[in-house]
Amino acid sequence: MEDENEYKKLPTEDKCVHKLWKARLAGYEEAIKLFNQIDDEKSPEWNKYLGLIKKFVTDSNAVAQERGLEAALVFVENCGHAGKTTGEVMSGIVSKCIAAPKTKTKDLALQITLMYIEIEKHEVVEEELIKGMEQKNPKVVAACVTALNTALKQFGNKVIAIKPMVKKIPVLLADRDKTVRDEMKALVVEMHRWIGGAIEPHIASLQAVIQQELREAFAGTGGGAQPTRYLRSQQNRVRDTPVADAVDGSVEDDDAETGCGDSGDMDPYDLMDPVEIISKLPKDFYDKLEAKKWQERKEALDSLDNLLKNAPKLEHGDYADLVRALKKVVSKDTNVMLVALGTRLLGMVATGLRNKFQPYAVSCIQALLEKFKEKKPNVVAALREAIDAIYPSTNLEAIMEDMLAAFDNKNPSIKAESATFLARALCHTQPAAFNKKLIKAYVGSLLKLLESADPAVRDAASEALGTATKLVGEKNIAPHIGKLDNLKEQKIKEFADKAEIKVKVSAPKKEVKPKSAGPAAKGDAKTTAGSSQPKPVKRPPSTTKTKKPVTKKPATKTQITPPREQELSPEEVDAHAEVLFTLDILNGLVDGNWKNRLTAVQSFHSTIQGFSTQDTNAQVLYKVLNKKPGLKDTNVQVLKARLEACKYITENFPVSTTAADAVLLDVVIKLGEASCSSISADCLTLLADGCGLEHVVNEGLGFAMDSQKNPKVQSEMFLWMTNAIKEFGFTMNVKPIIAHSKKALSATNPNVRTATINFLGVLSLYVGPSLLSHFDGEKPATKQLINAEIDKYANSTPPTPTRQVGRVSKSASKGSVGDELEDVEEDIADDEPPVVEDTRTRTDIAPLITDTLVGELGDKNWKVRNEALDKLKAIITNSSPIKSSLGELPPALTARLLDSNSKLAQSALQICEVIATAMGPKCKQHVRTFFPGFFQAFGDSKQWIRTAAISCVDVWCGQAGYAAAFDGEMVYDALKTGSPVLRASLFQWMSEKLPNLPPKAFPREELTVCVPILFACLEDRAADVRKASAECVLPFMLHLGYEPMHKQLDKLKPGSKSVVQAALDKARPNLPVQPLPTKDKGKSEPRGIKSAGAAKKEAEKKGPVVKPKGIAKPASAAGRGKKEEEDCTPLLPNNNAKNQRIVDDQKLKVLKWNFTTPREEFFDLLKDQMNSAGLNKQLIANMFHNDFRYHLKAIESLSEDLHENGSSLTANLDLVLKWLTLRFFDTNPSVILKGLEYLSQVFQYLIDSDYTMAEYEANCFIPYLVLKVGDPKDTVRNGVKALFRQICVVYSVTKLFGYLMEGLKSKNARQRAECLECINHLLETYGSTVMSGGGGGAALREMARLIGDRDNAVRSAALNCVATAYFLDGEKIYKTIGQISDKDLSLLEERIKRAGKTRSAEVRRSMVVPLSACGRPILQQPEEVENVISVETTPGVDYEEEEPEEQLPPPVIHHEEPRVVTGPFGLDPDLIARLDAAKPVLRKPELSDVDLKFLDDPVKVLTTTRTNSSVVTMSPPRPQPTPHPLVSAQTPLSTNTVDDSQLADTIHSVASPDLNAAFRALSLITGALVSGRGAAFAAHEVRLISAFSTQLRRLRTSPPSENTMPAYKCLARALTTFYGTSGCGLHITESALRSLLGELLLVLTGGPGGAGNSWPGSEGERLVRILNNLCVCVLEHSPRTTLLCAILSLLHDTITESDPAYPRYQDLMLKCFWKILKMIPSWEVNSIDYDAVLYKIHLFYKAYPNSYWKKNAQVNDTPYRTVKTLVHTLVKVKGASIMNHLTQIPDVNDSDLYPYLHKVLKQLNLDDKKEKPSDIVNGGLQTMGVGVNVGNTALNAGRLPRSVHEELGLILKRIGSKEHNKEALSQLYDLRERHPDVDIWTFMAGSSFYFRNYVECGLREVEEQRKMRTHNIYKPDIKPEHIDVSNENDEKSHVDFLERLRALQMKAGLKVDSNPSSQPRTPVNDNRVLADSINDNTLPRTHSIDPQLELHSTQSASQKNEAAVDALRLKLQQIKSSSKR
Repeated sequence: MEDENEYKKLPTEDKCVHKLWKARLAGYEEAIKLFNQIDDEKSPEWNKYLGLIKKFVTDSNAVAQERGLEAALVFVENCGHAGKTTGEVMSGIVSKCIAAPKTKTKDLALQITLMYIEIEKHEVVEEELIKGMEQKNPKVVAACVTALNTALKQFGNKVIAIKPMVKKIPVLLADRDKTVRDEMKALVVEMHRWIGGAIEPHIASLQAVIQQELREAFAGTGGGAQPTRYLRSQQNRVRDTPVADAVDGSVEDDDAETGCGDSGDMDPYDLMDPVEIISKLPKDFYDKLEAKKWQERKEALDSLDNLLKNAPKLEHGDYADLVRALKKVVSKDTNVMLVALGTRLLGMVATGLRNKFQPYAVSCIQALLEKFKEKKPNVVAALREAIDAIYPSTNLEAIMEDMLAAFDNKNPSIKAESATFLARALCHTQPAAFNKKLIKAYVGSLLKLLESADPAVRDAASEALGTATKLVGEKNIAPHIGKLDNLKEQKIKEFADKAEIKVKVSAPKKEVKPKSAGPAAKGDAKTTAGSSQPKPVKRPPSTTKTKKPVTKKPATKTQITPPREQELSPEEVDAHAEVLFTLDILNGLVDGNWKNRLTAVQSFHSTIQGFSTQDTNAQVLYKVLNKKPGLKDTNVQVLKARLEACKYITENFPVSTTAADAVLLDVVIKLGEASCSSISADCLTLLADGCGLEHVVNEGLGFAMDSQKNPKVQSEMFLWMTNAIKEFGFTMNVKPIIAHSKKALSATNPNVRTATINFLGVLSLYVGPSLLSHFDGEKPATKQLINAEIDKYANSTPPTPTRQVGRVSKSASKGSVGDELEDVEEDIADDEPPVVEDTRTRTDIAPLITDTLVGELGDKNWKVRNEALDKLKAIITNSSPIKSSLGELPPALTARLLDSNSKLAQSALQICEVIATAMGPKCKQHVRTFFPGFFQAFGDSKQWIRTAAISCVDVWCGQAGYAAAFDGEMVYDALKTGSPVLRASLFQWMSEKLPNLPPKAFPREELTVCVPILFACLEDRAADVRKASAECVLPFMLHLGYEPMHKQLDKLKPGSKSVVQAALDKARPNLPVQPLPTKDKGKSEPRGIKSAGAAKKEAEKKGPVVKPKGIAKPASAAGRGKKEEEDCTPLLPNNNAKNQRIVDDQKLKVLKWNFTTPREEFFDLLKDQMNSAGLNKQLIANMFHNDFRYHLKAIESLSEDLHENGSSLTANLDLVLKWLTLRFFDTNPSVILKGLEYLSQVFQYLIDSDYTMAEYEANCFIPYLVLKVGDPKDTVRNGVKALFRQICVVYSVTKLFGYLMEGLKSKNARQRAECLECINHLLETYGSTVMSGGGGGAALREMARLIGDRDNAVRSAALNCVATAYFLDGEKIYKTIGQISDKDLSLLEERIKRAGKTRSAEVRRSMVVPLSACGRPILQQPEEVENVISVETTPGVDYEEEEPEEQLPPPVIHHEEPRVVTGPFGLDPDLIARLDAAKPVLRKPELSDVDLKFLDDPVKVLTTTRTNSSVVTMSPPRPQPTPHPLVSAQTPLSTNTVDDSQLADTIHSVASPDLNAAFRALSLITGALVSGRGAAFAAHEVRLISAFSTQLRRLRTSPPSENTMPAYKCLARALTTFYGTSGCGLHITESALRSLLGELLLVLTGGPGGAGNSWPGSEGERLVRILNNLCVCVLEHSPRTTLLCAILSLLHDTITESDPAYPRYQDLMLKCFWKILKMIPSWEVNSIDYDAVLYKIHLFYKAYPNSYWKKNAQVNDTPYRTVKTLVHTLVKVKGASIMNHLTQIPDVNDSDLYPYLHKVLKQLNLDDKKEKPSDIVNGGLQTMGVGVNVGNTALNAGRLPRSVHEELGLILKRIGSKEHNKEALSQLYDLRERHPDVDIWTFMAGSSFYFRNYVECGLREVEEQRKMRTHNIYKPDIKPEHIDVSNENDEKSHVDFLERLRALQMKAGLKVDSNPSSQPRTPVNDNRVLADSINDNTLPRTHSIDPQLELHSTQSASQKNEAAVDALRLKLQQIKSSSKR
C-alpha cells in the first residue's frame, strides 16, 4: 500500500508520466490547477510540460485520458508556447481521441482542435485533419470531416482554407461508409454557404443523384455567412468593431484581417490547381498548324482543345509560340471553321492564364478587332468570347490605339463590334480607371460613330456612351458629349439605364461615407448595439481624400466653381441692359459721334463700379460694352476707354469661358495697335486669370494664326504668351501650341519668327529639351536657331508662378469636365509636372516585322541571327519614333536576350533600348513581355551582359516609369528561379531604385511576395548576395513598413530569426519620418493634449487669432468631431487611484511589473491602468503609438503640463514612470534622451515638493534605470547618473544602494562599472551607512571581488569604492572584504595610497551627509545658510594695520520663511527651540593638580619685537572655525552643507561687470570660507579661480574708477582667505592657475590700469604690497604639480609674446619662478607629478633649444637658465629615479632634456663625493647621521649600505616593542626621507602582512602629522635689528627651554626621554624659510616680489646693505650653535 501511494510525493510533471494510471490522473488534476494559476503565458513553468502534452491526450487509460484532455485544453488556452505542440498533439487527437467511444472525450478533442485554431495554428490543424481523412477507420474519417465542418462554421473560410478540402469531395462522397458520405455532404453544404457557386465545378463530376441532393441542400443556405469565433489576433479588433459595421459591409478589404463581414462569392478559379499543357502538346503540333490541308490543322487544334478542356487553370509559362500560332490561325486561315475554333482556343488560353496573359493581350486584341469583319455568326460569337476573355488581362489605355483605329475603320462591322466590345469592357472597368484622358479619346471617336449611316454602328456607339455614362456619371461625361439631338440623347440614356456594371464600385462609397458620418460623429459618438446609424470606420482612402484639398494643387482644388453658364441671346442681353443702365448710356455706346460714345463709355464705367456680382454677370457687361462698334472702335480715346472698362469687368466679376469669348478675339486684334497693345495685353492676362490660360492661349493663338493674318498681332501674341507662362506656369496641352508655332516659324515676317523662337526657349523650361524633337521637319537653319535658344535655358529652372491658373473652373465652359474624378492612385501623378505629349508622327513597324525576319531571329546559325538583329536595328532607327505595335517581334526578340552567343545577347539588349527610346511612354504595354528576359540577363556570368541589361532596364523604366518593373510578380519570378549572380544584381538594382519610388507607385504585394526570398538571401552562402540583400532591407521597409516584414519572421527557422531580426533592427532607425497629418490636422492634434496653461501661453505668443482661409476651417472642424471634446480633458487627473493600484499590486491582483524585455501584456496592463485612471485619451494614443514622434509629442505635453499641474503628476507618478520604463527599451535615442530630460524635471519638482517616493513606484522604475546606466551612449549614461543623484533626495539612499548592487550582477561590463561609480558617489556623499541597504559586509565583499574583473573600468571603479570605504571605516574593511588575491590586495593598497594624497580621511569624513532612520539625507535648514553666508561673518582681513576697512555695499539677503512640515513625520518646533536654548553641559575630565608656578619664572628667549609698521605678513593665519557645541568635531555636517546651485550662482556673480554684485558675491564666499565651509567649494574651485581671473582682467583693462581700488582689495581678501582655508586650492587646474597668476602679474607690472600707474603715491604702494602678498600666498598654497606646470607655461609664453604695455612682466615671472625654486626642497618628494613637469620642460626645450639662445644673442637667456636650475633642483630632490618619469615624452632620444638630466646626475654624484657638512647646510638640505655619502655610493652601486642596513634593522626592532613603536616610526620616516632610494619594503619582505601593513599605516600617520605641522607654521616677519644674535643667550635659552619642558612632563605624569638628542631640533623648514626670507633682498617687506616696492621704499641703500650684513651674521651664528649642540 505504501508503494502505491509513493507517487504522491513526486512533483506534478513526474506524476503525469507515472506508470500507474492513478498517479497520472492525480498529476493531470494538479496540472489543471497549476495551469489555471499561472498568470504569465510566457512563464518558464510552462516549458516543463511542452513535451508531455501529447502523452496527456494519448493516455491508455480512458479515465485518465479524459482528465488529460482537460489539462491539455487549459494548457493550449493559457500557454504562450502551446503552438509548438500543435503537430504532435493533433496527430495524437486524430488517432486516439477524435473518434473515441466516450462522448466527452470526443467533445474535448474537438475543443482542443478549435483552441489550436484560435491560437493561430489553423494551417497545421487543417493539415492533420486532412491527413486523418486518409485513414482506413471510417469513424476517424467521419470525425475529421465533422471537425473541419465545425471549424469552418465557426471561423469562416478566411481562416479555414477550402481549397485543400475540395480535393476530397469526390473521394469521400463515394465512400462506402454512409456516415462519411453524410458528413462530407454537410461539409460541402457548409462550403457552399461560404463560397457560393465556386463549389459547382468540383461537384460536376459527381453522380447526378448526389448533385441533385447537394443542390437541394444548397437552396436552403442562401445569404452571407458570418464567423462566430475569431483568432486571438482578431479578437481585440472585432471587439472594437460594432456588429452594424460588419452587416453593413463597411469592413470591405479588412475582412481577411478581422474576420468580419460577408465572405462574398469566391472565384472558382482560385480553388483550382494549375495544369501545365506546353509539354503535353504533340511534337508535330506547330508543323501541323502550318500544313496546307485543313484536316491536319484541325487535328492539331483538336489536340489543343482536348488539353484545354481539362485545364481550366493553366500553369504560368512561356505561351508566346502557342499564342502566335493561334493568332495566325485567327488572322490568316482561310477555313472559317478553323478560324472559329482557333479563336475559341485563344479565348480558353486567356481564361486559363488570367492576368498572366497580359504580355500577349494587346497584339491578340488587335488581331481580333480586325477579324470582326467576318460576317459568319459562329465566327463573330467566337471572336466576342475570345476578346471578352482577353480584356481582364489588359486595360482600356493599353488597347486605346487599336480601339480608335477600329473606330476609324471603313468596315461598319468592325466599328459596330468594337463599340459593342467597348461597352462590355466598360462594365468590367473600375470608374477610376476610365480617367479624363480616356474619356476624351473614346467619347470623341464614339461621337463620330453616332453620325454613321449604319444603324448598327450608331446603336453600338450609343450603347458604349450609355455604359460610360453609367460608369462615371453624367456630369463627367456630358461636357465631352456636348449638345446632341433629343433622339440620340434619349437613346444614350436608355442604354445607360440598361447597363449593368459588373465590378464592385468602391470609390463612390468612400466619398459619401465620411460626409454622412461626420454629423453623427459630432452629435453622438456612442452608438449602441441597436443603433440604426453605423459608427464611422476610419479608412486610409477616406483620410487621403480629406488631405487632398490641402496637399494637392490648392489653386485648383479650393476654387469656387460657378454653375455652367449658357450663352445669352442678344434679346436677353438687351433685357438685362435696360434694367442695369440708363437709355442715354445704351444709346451713347452705339452713337456715331465719337464724343458721345466716349461720354457713354465713361458713364458705363462709372456705373459698373457700383455693381456687385449679385447684380449682374460678366457676359452681360461684355456684350453691352462690345455692341457695335464695340472694341473695333476707330477712335483711339474711345477704344482705350472701352478696354479700361473691359479690364475692370474682368478684374471684379467672375469670368466664364462663354463670357470671355465675347471679347477675347477683339482684344487679340488690338494687340497689333501700338496705342492699345499694353492695355490689351493686360486684358488678356486678366482673362487668363479668370477663365484659364489654356483657353485664352488656344482661342487667341488659333485666331491670330488662322484667321488674323496681321504679323504684328501674331508677334505680339507670342510675346504675350512668353510672359504669360512665366506668370501662370505651364500645365496645358502642348500639341496645338506646337502646331501654331510651326506655322509661325514659316512666316515671312522676321518679327513673327523671332518672337516664336523666343517663346519656344521659355517653353523649353517647362517641357524640357525634348521640345526640339517636335521640329525635326523644319529647315536646318530654323532648327539651329531653336536649338540655340533652348540651350540658353538648359541649366535654368522655371520661375515660380505668381498668378493662379484660373479662378474659375473649366466646368464653366462647354468642352470641359465639371467635377474631376477622385482617384487615389492618381494623386502621385497629379503632383508631378505635366508630361508633354509627343505629337510627332509615329511609324507603324508591325508590317516590317515579317515572318521571314522573325524566322531569321530564331535561326540556328548565329550569323543569320546576327544579320537579323542588324536589320531590326536599322528598321527601328530609321522609323523612329514608332508606334507601340510590334507585331511578332517581342517573343522573337525576347528569345535573343538569352542567346548562347553573348555578343548577340548584348546586341539584343541594345536594340531593346532603342525600341524604348523610339516608342516613348507607350513601351509600357510591352514591359511584361521584355522584362523577364532583362531580369534573366542580370544573372549572366559576363559582366558586360549584366551592365547592358541594367542599362536597358533603366532606359525602359525612364520611359514607362520604374513602377512598371514591379508588376505581374516579374521580380518575384526572377528571384525565385534565379542564380546567385542574378539575385545579387537584382537586389543591388532594387536597393538603388526603390528608395526613389513613391510609396503607392505600385502594389505592395509585388514586394511582399519577395520578402521570404530576401530573408533567405540574408543567409546565402555567396557574400555578394548577402551584401546586396542586406542593402535591400531598408528599401523594402520603405514601401512595406517594419511590421509587415517583421510578421514574416514567424515563418523562419529559429536559427534564421536572429540574423534577419538583426538586419531589420539595423534598417529600422533609418526609416524616414512618416508624414504627419496635414497642417490643419497637425495644429488641432497637439491642441487637444496640451494643458490649459500651455494653450494660454501659446495663444499669447501667437497674438490675435487669424481666421483660416479656404476650406481649412470646415476640414478641421469635420475631422475632429467628438474627439476634440475628449481632448480637452486634463492630461493627468488628480485623483487617489494610485492607492488602489498599490493595493492591487500588493495583493497580486495585477501582473507584477518585472521583466527583462517588455512583453505585450505589460503594454496592455499599463494601457488599461491609464484608461481606468482617467488619463487623456489623446495622450494615451500618443504614448502607445507605433511612431516614435508621437512618443516625443507625449513627452513634450507632459513637460508642459508639469509646470501647470504638478500635483496631478504625483497622483499618477507610477504610471508615468512605468511608461518611461517601457521607452527605455526603444531603439530610438531621441525618445530616451527626451525622456531623461523630462525625468530630471519630474524629480526636481518632487524634490521641491519634499515628496517621498513610494516603494511601489521605485520598484517599477529604478531597476530599469539601473539597466540604462550601462547604455553605450555617454549622454544617456550621464543623464541616468544625474537622475540617481536626484533620487537620493526623494528616496531612501540605502535602498537605492541595494538596487545598484543588483546592477553589479549584470553581464554588461559598462553597466557594472557605472554602477560602481554611482556606489562610490553614494559612499563619498553619505558615508558607509548606505551599505546597510546592500548587506554591509556582503556588499563590500562583492565590490572587492570585482577588483579582479576582466574589464579595466570595472576594476578601477571597484578599487575606488573599496578605497572610499577604507577612508570612512579604516582598517576594519580588510577584515570585512575577506580573502582576496595578493595581486588585488596590492592594487587596493596602491589605490588607497594614491587616494590619500588628494584628500585625507578626516576631510572625507567631514563631508559626509548623515542619513535619517528611513535612509534619506538630512538636509540643512535654509536659515542656517543665511547665518553662515552673510556680511556679518565676513572676516576683516587687514593687510595693513593702519589701513581702514572698506565699507562694501551690503548684499541683498532674501529671508525665506522655513517651510513647516506637518503630518506624522513633522517636527516639533517647540522642542527644537528648547534644545537650541539649552546650554550644553560639558563633562570635564578629572585631572591631577599640577603646580604651574614655574611657568611664571622669567625666561630669556629669542627676542622679537613687533611694531606697527607697514609690514605685510607672508601668509595670514588660517581661520579655525568654531563649531557649534552641540555638533561634534567629527561630523561637521551643518557647517559643510551648502546649496550647490546657490554656490554656483554666487561664483558666477564674482565675474559680474556690476561691481556691487561682485562685492556681494565676494563677501558671501569669504564668509562661507571663514565659517568652515571650504569643503563645499571643492567641486567649484576651477570656476571660482576663473571668476577671480575674469574680474581681475576686467578691472585691469577698464579705466580706473572710484570702485576699482576697493574691488582689488576685496578680491585679494577673498583669494587670501580661500588659500588660507584648509583643504581649499587642491583641485585647481593648470589653466585656471595660469590665468590667475598671469592676471596678478599683469596688474603688478603697472601697465595701463596697473597697480602702480593708476594710483601713484601711497595708494599705489599699498595695492602693490597687497598683491605681492597675494602672489606669495598663491605660490605657497597651490598644488605643486599644477603650480610648476602653470609657471612653466607662463614663462614659455613670455619669451616671444611680450606685450610692450607690460615691459616688466617677464622679470616678475622669473622672480616667481625663483621663489618656487627655493620652495621645492621643502616639499615632499612624492608631492610632485614629475612626469607632467618634465613633459612641460621638454616642451620648453623643444620650442627654445640651446641653439635658439645662441642664434638670438640679443634675447635675454635668463628663462633658459632658470628652467635648467629647475631641472637641477628636481634631480637633486628626486635622485636617479627621476629618469623613470619621462613617460609622457614621445621620443626621449630626440629631447634636449634627456642628455641634460644625465649631465646633472653625473655632476651630482661627483658633488656627493666632495660634499661637506657646511655645504649641505648652506644649500638648505640638512641631514642627520654620517652615512649619507656612504649610503649614496652604496645605493648607486645597487646594494644597501651597511650603516643604513644596521640602522634600519634597529629601527624595525624598536617598532616591534610597545614602548618605542611611535618613536621608531618617526625615526623610520626620517630615514626614508634621508634616503628616498632605499626600498624598506624589500628589506621587510620576510615580515608578515599585518606587520608591513602596520608600518605603512604608521608612516602615513607620521606623514600627516608632519604635514599638519608644516601647514600650521606661522612665519613671523622678523627684522634683523630686533634679533639678539649673541651665541650665549641663544644657547642658554635653548637649555632653559629643555629643562622646563622636562619638568613639565614629569609633573604631568609623562615619561621623560633620557636621550635629549633624540628630541627633534628646530624644524629644518623654519631655518630654511628664515634664510630665504633674509636672502630675498626685500626686507623689511619679507616676501615682496615687485621691484616697484624698491622704488617706493623709504629705506636708503646703506640701510639695505646693513640689513644684508645682519642677515649673514645671523646665519653664521645659527651654524655655530648647531655645531656646538
